Amino acid sequence: MSRPQALQMDLFAQAGVGVRVVRPEIGSAIPTPRAAARAETPRVCVLGSGSGGNSTVLNHAGRSLLIDAGFGPRTTTQRLAQAGLTLSDLSAICLTHFDTDHFRKTWIRPMVDLGITLYCHHWHLPDLRKVQNNQQLFDAGLVEPFDDKPFEVWDGLEASTVRLQHDRQGTIGYRFDTRDFAVGLATDLGHAPEHLCVHMAGVDVLCIESNYDEHMTVNSPRPAWVNRRNLSDSGHLSNEQSLAAVQRIAELSPHGNPRRVVLLHRSSQCNHPMKVQRCFETDPAIAKRVTLTDQRRRTRWITAPPLRAVRRRQQTLARVRVRESA
Repeated sequence: MSRPQALQMDLFAQAGVGVRVVRPEIGSAIPTPRAAARAETPRVCVLGSGSGGNSTVLNHAGRSLLIDAGFGPRTTTQRLAQAGLTLSDLSAICLTHFDTDHFRKTWIRPMVDLGITLYCHHWHLPDLRKVQNNQQLFDAGLVEPFDDKPFEVWDGLEASTVRLQHDRQGTIGYRFDTRDFAVGLATDLGHAPEHLCVHMAGVDVLCIESNYDEHMTVNSPRPAWVNRRNLSDSGHLSNEQSLAAVQRIAELSPHGNPRRVVLLHRSSQCNHPMKVQRCFETDPAIAKRVTLTDQRRRTRWITAPPLRAVRRRQQTLARVRVRESA
């Protein structure tokens, strides 16, 4: 029986919202040097993103982590299998926050059984304490709280974070850096402050929320308080706000980064792929880099060729200058 295929939605397809079926990657028994180099480059696969669940897997140097675990272990196992992975391949879960569409309590037992480390900000420890059976994680020594300083997830992969405004508890944006590659992820944020754009400057792959269309939200049948919350600075990013954030990050980034832009958390009630497409097509240079995620299916593996060493050094220096001037 053939393995399920991943559905890739690329906004730069010529006819409407392009939907391309991308065949799963087939490993070679004897990898070429070029293939081996690609295997060392971090890559991301969004297992699904929306109000019903959010989870992204980052793979680097033969190890994998989840950013959020908003689907149950069974669904996650199925989608990981489509991407060529198993739960046993996961070393860690990094959480943006503890809303149920970002962390399910059913993960506690599998994490303990498999020794999967949970990284969360000290800011969110009170929310973790409210999760049923959370003490099992503490007893197993699997909870790794972090503060605002960078930390090493594993050898060669450093995480740095930024705190963002969302509802009462806020959320965390992540940047993952290796020696020659960077991935950024920010979701569930009511607005994109300048310090977020500075933090994400220079990433090769940027995953960012594009949650709602303002007109659809204002005219939706949802309760008025829900719409007010989503439209506020503590709610979610609209398509226009998302585009503006990507443009600002691109402005701060040398050498054409981010070279891939992955749009997360699209509302099923207050947004539509065509709305996202029309918004991002106003900037053709950005639009051709965009991948739109979906709630019900994973993306293909997403990465970009590493920059040449001289360009990477220039980019690192540029990022330092941007931070110092912020």
